[in-house]
Amino acid sequence: MDPTSPGAVPEATKLWQSDTSSLAAAIESEQNKLVSMHYPKLKEDLYASLDAQKCQLEAMICKIFQVSNCRIIPSEIWTAGTFNVAILVRLPHENVYLRLPFPHRIGEQHFPGNAEEKLRTEIATYLWLQEHCKDVPIPNLYAFGLPDGSVFTSPGITPWWRKIPRQLDRMVSMLLGRPTPIQHVGCSFHHGLPSGFLVLSEAEGKPLAKTWGDHFENKNYRSTLFRGLARIALSLNSTRQPRIASLSLQPDNRTISLCNRPLNMHMHMIENDGVPSGIPRERTYLEVDPYISDLLSLQDSKLRYQPNSMLDTDDGKRQMAALTCLRATLHHFLDARYRQGPFYLTLTDLHRSNIFVDENWNIKTIIDLEWTHTLPVEMQSPPYWLTSKAVDGFKEKQHLEEYEKVLKEYLAVYKDEEIKRNGSSWQAELQLRTWQRGSFWFFHATKEPKAMYNLFNRHIQPAFDEDHPEMSIFDEVFCCYWGYEALSLIDKKLGDRKAYIEQLREEHYARSDDD
Repeated sequence: MDPTSPGAVPEATKLWQSDTSSLAAAIESEQNKLVSMHYPKLKEDLYASLDAQKCQLEAMICKIFQVSNCRIIPSEIWTAGTFNVAILVRLPHENVYLRLPFPHRIGEQHFPGNAEEKLRTEIATYLWLQEHCKDVPIPNLYAFGLPDGSVFTSPGITPWWRKIPRQLDRMVSMLLGRPTPIQHVGCSFHHGLPSGFLVLSEAEGKPLAKTWGDHFENKNYRSTLFRGLARIALSLNSTRQPRIASLSLQPDNRTISLCNRPLNMHMHMIENDGVPSGIPRERTYLEVDPYISDLLSLQDSKLRYQPNSMLDTDDGKRQMAALTCLRATLHHFLDARYRQGPFYLTLTDLHRSNIFVDENWNIKTIIDLEWTHTLPVEMQSPPYWLTSKAVDGFKEKQHLEEYEKVLKEYLAVYKDEEIKRNGSSWQAELQLRTWQRGSFWFFHATKEPKAMYNLFNRHIQPAFDEDHPEMSIFDEVFCCYWGYEALSLIDKKLGDRKAYIEQLREEHYARSDDD
């Protein structure tokens, strides 16, 4: 999570209103600013609503933990990331976090049910990991509340007379071969938070991001970190999954199942702009090819429906040509042996701010399990941030050489841990082959719309012809195969962009007048 203070919101808003350069930046941004300009106010409104319910929320937390008192810290120091707010609650003997999603960041307005989808998949991930991967260090999920008002508590804080029926239910289900009910037990009281919530233990350690700049060039620190990352990945990979999907708490609120679309942040981000992803919530995948096809179709949808998706005619042609070529070259980057698996649960949001470490970089806690879903083993890429570059920040040959050096270091540790755990190694070699043949970049290009074109232009296209990235004729020809009437769509999108810019200007000057 990236901590922000609500006290900074009015100043940021005022800057957008009064600074002409901020209007120019908004026009040039790839983000739909007509949507994101409302984020500060919507966040402020949510904070005010939660602040007004502070006494009720404290009473609910006291009921959950069966304590006489607790205290929610002032809203000025709540911790917020892109998709959630985490509110520190002080109990008599420990601190916990009340974590709620931001409905205005996950498409709830345009696609009702997105907030519940996100919550149910994250709950299911916590519950599955706590039962099947006990060596993966995650916060304890003490309780959760669903949008219907129901509240569930973990066995450790549930009275014995409420636990016994659930324990008997689990025993009978296991004997009969039925899906095993979750251990969390429903409460007699309800909550009033429309989007639901999680109550989590405080993470042990400090965010890796805080000390990354101090130690990432130190091989001893890196080795310790790599060993922790490898152990987590190998623990997750100890259980094969039957399909590409997300775990989800079922509507009966008793069992979890691998039945939800493989939810990643880009699906909800695109839907938050009112753009249909084209991937229904119940869709899962038994093979890799249709999954990749849908990821590329998601980016097609962004081109079609986002009003500012194309800067100009050339930009539209470049994006269309890149997406067309990604489809055409798919077979070069997939190994047919892994088309139908194996599939493994993967932490897709495992970046430096979500990894908590001690002073020696031993991993103590992994936070923010949202966006976790199963992936084909080939798509389980090593972290791209090992040399402090953004995924599309590898612009020079030197950058690639630096990364490859550290990557081999990481994979040597991974192989060592894999042999210790399984007696042999094949995953480390597969990750190295994925890097060497360029599949590393291909998979990132399919998953990350914002980085797609740069990854294609710098790493994928030159692998087939070094001259093509500089030849406009390539874009002129290939864009036509993106779809029927591709050029007509470009003309339409330029009209959409013109109207979009006019709306931005109107909003800008209206806010300036109000100020």
